[in-house]
Amino acid sequence: MPRHRHEVTVDSLAAQPPKHGQTKGEHILEALQATAQATPAGSLLPSERALADHFRVSRMTVRGAVDELASKGFATRVPGRGTFVKHPQLTHSETFRSFSDDMRLRGLEPGSLGYRSSTRGATQAIATALGVEPGSEILHIERVRTADGEPMALERTNVSLDRFPGLRAQMSADESLYGLIQRLYGIRLESARQRVSISRLSARDATKLAVAEGDPAFLVERTALDNMGRVVEFGRSLYRGDRYAIEMHVGAASSLTVS
Repeated sequence: MPRHRHEVTVDSLAAQPPKHGQTKGEHILEALQATAQATPAGSLLPSERALADHFRVSRMTVRGAVDELASKGFATRVPGRGTFVKHPQLTHSETFRSFSDDMRLRGLEPGSLGYRSSTRGATQAIATALGVEPGSEILHIERVRTADGEPMALERTNVSLDRFPGLRAQMSADESLYGLIQRLYGIRLESARQRVSISRLSARDATKLAVAEGDPAFLVERTALDNMGRVVEFGRSLYRGDRYAIEMHVGAASSLTVS
């Protein structure tokens, strides 16, 4: 039978010996999770029989470890086909923070790929969003934001250079835009207006995010504000639909009292 093009072999599993007091099931789970985190999503994991033979345990012990791996979001079972690597979704919540800060709070290392910046005249739409005159000089930034080296979002954003002169020379690929603005100009970003919709990735954008053309993504339009309520940034970014979930807090409408 031909091998799956992203098949994980038992020989490639983490070979660390069990820790003191660790059960066989815990040891197998640790090895599988470490492998899943270092393997592309969709990769086929070894069968329960192959794992049982490799670790010299019963298939019941292996099944428990694989079930736990799936419950933690690192694998998914497909009847008749096997168990495949899955990367847990990150919650895109209402809490306002930069991408860099958000990833670090999740225990992930933020980074960037394909960084490009340019200066251009503001279109009518961008000028309106930033609160500047059409044609005003803006800094446009495009980069793929990564977490532990994995592409997560394609960021495209705009900032007024009239308000932040010299920003382009100071900005770099892995720099937090919000952190840099606070450090250089003493302006703290405090809130944002966001509009989220569903988009299908073009071939160009899918390549940047290392997924297939047509895959779903969250299109997030963000207008970021400072602590005085002034617009600092306006952008439209694409977040991978397979790696993000949107979280919102919804409450009941207030009752109306008629007198």
